[in-house]
Amino acid sequence: MFNFIRNPVLIIIVLTFIVNCSKEEILPEDEFIKVYVGILIAQDTITDKSVTTDSLKTLILAEYGINDSVYKKTVAYYNSSPEKWEEFFDKAILHVEKLKSKEKD
Repeated sequence: MFNFIRNPVLIIIVLTFIVNCSKEEILPEDEFIKVYVGILIAQDTITDKSVTTDSLKTLILAEYGINDSVYKKTVAYYNSSPEKWEEFFDKAILHVEKLKSKEKD
């Protein structure tokens, strides 16, 4: 009945599948920076009080083709370590500076 357990190749394949399926899907850092900065810019520039923060976030996520659960998992990943946020914000600031220099051109 459990003859497949004796096959080491099959065991490795099954374990690999299990490990890969259990990994949480998060956004690559460069994409997360663009999305996060986009949300912040939208929040700061929209003056219409009838537009909610959630609706802005939904619009930005849709623009990048990202679903909310992946975004939330990515935020949770960064929340797991203040050092991750620190590195992220350093890179996000550089991204904003590049956007500003493009506006001037």
